[in-house]
Amino acid sequence: MNTKDRSVRATTLDNRSRRNFLGGAAALGTVALAGHSSLARALLPGAPDLILTDGELITLDPTRPRAQAISIKDGLIQAVGSSSDVLALRGSATEVLSLAGRTVIPGLNDSHMHPTRAGRFYAMELRWDGVPSLEQGLNMLADQAKRTPEGRWVRVIGGWSPYQFTEKRMPTPAELTKAAPGTPVYVLFLYSQGFLNKAAVDLLGLSPETQTPPGTAYEFTPDGGAIIHAKPNPDLLYGTIGALPPMTAEQQAISTRHYYRELNRFGLTSIIDAGGGGHHFPEDYVGSEQLALSGELPIRISKYLFPQQKGRELEEFQRWTAGWEVHANAAHALAHGYVVRGGGEFLAWAAGDYENFLDDRPDITTRKYWRSQLLAVTRHLLANRWPLRIHATYDESINHILDVFEEAHALEVAEGRLGFGGIRWAFDHGETMKRPTLQRIKAMGGGMAMQARMAYAGEYFLERYGVEATRNAPPFRDVIEAGVPLGLGSDSTRVASYNPWNTLYWATTGRSVGGTQLHGERQQLSREEALFHHTVGSAWFSQEELFKGRLKPGQFADLAVLSAPYLEVGDEELRQIESELTIVNGQVVHDAGAFGGRAPILPEIEPNWSPVRHHGGFYKV
Repeated sequence: MNTKDRSVRATTLDNRSRRNFLGGAAALGTVALAGHSSLARALLPGAPDLILTDGELITLDPTRPRAQAISIKDGLIQAVGSSSDVLALRGSATEVLSLAGRTVIPGLNDSHMHPTRAGRFYAMELRWDGVPSLEQGLNMLADQAKRTPEGRWVRVIGGWSPYQFTEKRMPTPAELTKAAPGTPVYVLFLYSQGFLNKAAVDLLGLSPETQTPPGTAYEFTPDGGAIIHAKPNPDLLYGTIGALPPMTAEQQAISTRHYYRELNRFGLTSIIDAGGGGHHFPEDYVGSEQLALSGELPIRISKYLFPQQKGRELEEFQRWTAGWEVHANAAHALAHGYVVRGGGEFLAWAAGDYENFLDDRPDITTRKYWRSQLLAVTRHLLANRWPLRIHATYDESINHILDVFEEAHALEVAEGRLGFGGIRWAFDHGETMKRPTLQRIKAMGGGMAMQARMAYAGEYFLERYGVEATRNAPPFRDVIEAGVPLGLGSDSTRVASYNPWNTLYWATTGRSVGGTQLHGERQQLSREEALFHHTVGSAWFSQEELFKGRLKPGQFADLAVLSAPYLEVGDEELRQIESELTIVNGQVVHDAGAFGGRAPILPEIEPNWSPVRHHGGFYKV
């Protein structure tokens, strides 16, 4: 399908979805029914398809913060209220489920992750996410090596921290060789270091004479293995992943289905895709696109497009703005399901400040053409009315980028265009952002998408920058008080795990996955604040805050029934929460326990030696 055909099809599907949505929901209008003053109901006629009753609903609707029951019709929330009032709406075909006091929340929305890329690789990766000890991780690796066929690798690609292990340390290449003496192994720690066993070094033909990109290095170890160092450039880490054997398109589609089910397992119903290095649009998105076009997509995805050709970013964006329409939906039967939202998280590679806390802060102004390339791309996106977002870790980088954004706005306005006026835009990350910088962002109408990277690398930040800087990294409370929109997320799967309960644990306790106290009390969020910014807050970035994020009549019927009471469990129990029933568009997409047997059965994951088939995804006791 060529780009013009894709755009036409997406526009047609989106228009149909919008008509169905706005017509059925009566433009999100709600009424209080006579005789049912405790019931809020959307203008959706007829009996509901599904009622969930006897629950503890955290609605995030300020007009009705708590409720017992909810009814769903045609993929939308029809009514919220007491169990008796909602049950009065049922018809002969209405399914009723008693939640027996379980907590229900709006479906979680990750403001920044890399799901289409993650789905593409999921079946090939051994996940150390949540594994409690390095010893166990190495045993998993040894077990997987026994079933991995010749010519294939065992790969552990991010999502873990050495501080989550009881040993509190990294693996060594020698340990990888001992676990898998005849199978090549690549273990990635964030975008900081990579570990290769001897078989991997031999297969890649590496030696001390091997040339590496600037800002990268190999450290060869006596056992014949090697450590890859980003100093701070991660290109060598990216490139090693890219050199590994791929799956077929069919295997990628199945892999993606399993990965999205894994996200549903934790109550995620929406995600904002920030593209990613080595992930080309549209050719590398085939797994997700197949699900979208077939009507099998179990999660709403908003995509930002990430250029891959350094120095030629403008050409890529020119091609995309000509071939794709922002906000057009390409998902069959799922409104706002698979949508291009804009450009980012990289706009120009030369303006990227890598977040490797094992190395010094990079200075983007030392790179040739960073400013002119960023200015050209920014002006092009503004002129074409494309939303944008940009990766920036450090306050210094953010201010340099803001100088360019302000110049781009002035030049666009001088030529009779709107510039940043009416454009949703944001910075991603911002760990060391200062209050004056936030005022500049607010003045231009920007937002801050902040992720749980410190939960996985915060100990290294603490060692390099000290206690005071760590207590405010990132400055959640400053963002909120400045009136700048804030969305929470993970930045998974390479620099963090995709498990949102680790993010919520970190955001509310200030502790890393290893238990180290990072945030000071001022920057810690309450549990309801954290939930708001992981739902409604994240929806702002895709311009969907009126459609999702609350359990409110007229909004999308996306929700999660939790395994434990979110507002009541202890801090350590918080990150053990999973969803027992996840609903997207009124349909069950994940089930467990008492609700088992309702979600669609997935095809067996391929290939048959997949680590996921034998070890699963996020670690489960």
